Amino acid sequence: MSAPSRRGVLAIVPVRGGSVGIPRKNARLLGGVPLLAHVLRAARRSDEITDLVVSTEDAELAEIARRFGAEVIDRPEGLAAPDIGLDAVVVDAVGQLEARGRYFDHVVTLQATSPLLRPGTIDRAVRQCRDRGDDTVLTVVNAPHLAWGEDESGALVPLYRERVNRQQLPPHYRETGGVVVCRRELLERGTRMGARVSALEVERAEALDIDDHFDWWLVEKSLRRRRIAFRTVGDRATGLGHVHRALTLADRLIDHDVSFFVTTGHELAARLIQRRRHPLTVTAPEAELAALRDAAPDVIVSDVLDTDKPEMEALRELGATLVNFEDLGPGAAVADFVVNALYDPPAGPHGASAHHGVGYCVLRDEFYSARPIDVRRDVREVLVLFGGTDPNDLTVRCVRWLDSLPGDWRIHAVLGPGHPDPGAVEAVAAGARHPLEVSVDSAVVSRLMTRADLAITSAGRTVYELASLGVPMLVIPQNDRECQHRFALRSPGVVALARADELEELEFLDAAQQLIESHHLRRALHRSLLAVDIRSGCERVLSIIERAAGGARGIST
Repeated sequence: MSAPSRRGVLAIVPVRGGSVGIPRKNARLLGGVPLLAHVLRAARRSDEITDLVVSTEDAELAEIARRFGAEVIDRPEGLAAPDIGLDAVVVDAVGQLEARGRYFDHVVTLQATSPLLRPGTIDRAVRQCRDRGDDTVLTVVNAPHLAWGEDESGALVPLYRERVNRQQLPPHYRETGGVVVCRRELLERGTRMGARVSALEVERAEALDIDDHFDWWLVEKSLRRRRIAFRTVGDRATGLGHVHRALTLADRLIDHDVSFFVTTGHELAARLIQRRRHPLTVTAPEAELAALRDAAPDVIVSDVLDTDKPEMEALRELGATLVNFEDLGPGAAVADFVVNALYDPPAGPHGASAHHGVGYCVLRDEFYSARPIDVRRDVREVLVLFGGTDPNDLTVRCVRWLDSLPGDWRIHAVLGPGHPDPGAVEAVAAGARHPLEVSVDSAVVSRLMTRADLAITSAGRTVYELASLGVPMLVIPQNDRECQHRFALRSPGVVALARADELEELEFLDAAQQLIESHHLRRALHRSLLAVDIRSGCERVLSIIERAAGGARGIST
C-alpha cells in the first residue's frame, strides 16, 4: 500500500488544567479574554497554519478552545502530569489525528503562555523550516550577558572568555518556547528536535513567557502598550520649548513605543531629539502624512502650535487618537484632547476635551530634583535668558541696560542652541561694568537658575521653570502670542513689562532697579510663585495621554 500523501501545517497548543506558578492560569482572563485565547487568535490569523488543535485533559480549557476556533484533542491523564515533556504530548496529538486519516508536512507547537506571539512570527518560523529544509525551528531571544557556572567541585567559574560590554559579547540565544516548528518525520523518533536546528529571533516583548505572577504583570503591561507619535517643531521663529516638552513627556511614557516626526526646516528640534536617542523621522511637510500612516500610531501628539482643520482631519483618518498642545487654531476642534498651559482657550465652540492653565505645565525632569532658591538680602547674580533662539535679540539689549545700574552683582546670560550670534553677547562683556558670564546651550539650566537672585526672561515656558524654583522675575513678551500668557503677565509672582518691540529702556531700568534694591519685594514674589502648584502639571498631562492611549488599539496578537 502506498504511503498517504502528507499535506498542510498542524498547530498544536498543549494546555493542562493544573499549573504550579499561577493556579488555573490558562483559563484566567488576560486583557478580558482567557490566556489560552491569545495564542489561538494568533494561530487563526496565520497564513501558514491549516489546522489548529488544543490538546488538554481539562473540560473548561476544552470549551475555551472551541469558543476561540480550535479543535480539541483529548489528552490522556498520563500525559497531563507536570513532569511530562511536550514531545510526548505532541506525538500523541498527531497520532490521534492520523488515526482519523489526517496528515501534515510540518507540526507547530505553540505555547499558551506566550500571549504576545504574533501571527507573522508563526508564518516566518514555518517558512524558515520549509524553505531551508531545517528539521526544527525555534523562536529565541538574544540575551548576551556575563554569566557564571560551577565546575565539578562546585567552584564558581566564568562562562565567558573576557569581560567586555554586553554589546560586545557573542550571541546567546534563549528559547522562548513560543513556537517550535518541526518536520512531521521527526516525531517517528518521539522528538521534535532534529539534527538541523535553526533559530528565529523575536523581540523581547514577544518572547515573554508566563510562569509566575511577575510574568503575568509584565504581559499585562505589554498588552496596554501603544504606539505614540510626537509631531513637534523647533527653529529660530518658534524656539525650542515645544520639543523640550515633547521630549520630557516621551521620556516618561516608558510603557509605550514613542517616536518623533519633524519636518524639514526644524533641524534644531531634530538635533535635540537625536541627542536623546528617540526614534526620529524627518520628512518634507508634504510627506509627513504618509510617514505617519506607515508608522500606524495609536496616538498622535501634535506640539506644532496652531493647526488648521484639513491638517487635523487628515490625521483623524489615520485612526489615531489626537492630542494637541498650545493649539489656538481651527484644527484644535478636531483633536480629541487639547492641552494648553500658557494660553486661555479660544472663544466659541470647541469639540475637544480642553485642559488649560498653569496646572498643565510640563517641567523638564531636572526641575523636580532642584530645590527652590533662598531669597538673599542682597542681590549677587542676575540671570538673563530668552529661550533657545531669542528672536528679538533681547539678551544683548537687556545686558547693556542692566550694566548701567549701580551695585555689586554679576550678570549671567544663558543662550540656547539656536541663538544666532553668541559672540555678540560675549563682546558686551569686554567693556561691562558688572562681571558678565555667558553660557551657551547649558545642559542643566536649573543649576544656573538656582544660583540667581532674580531673572529676566520672555513670556514662554521658562517662566514656569523659574516659578517652580521661586525665582523673582521680570517678564518681557516676545510677540503677540506671548502677550496671551496669563500666568506670565498677570501672576502676583511676576513683574510684567511691555512687549519686546515696545519696551523702553527707562521702563526696564525702573523695574529692574526696584527688584534689585527691594529684598521685601523679591521675597513677596518668591512666596507667591511657590504657592502655585506647578510641579504636578506633568503628571496631569501624562494622565491625559494615557487616557488617549487607553482608548486606542494595543499590541496585536
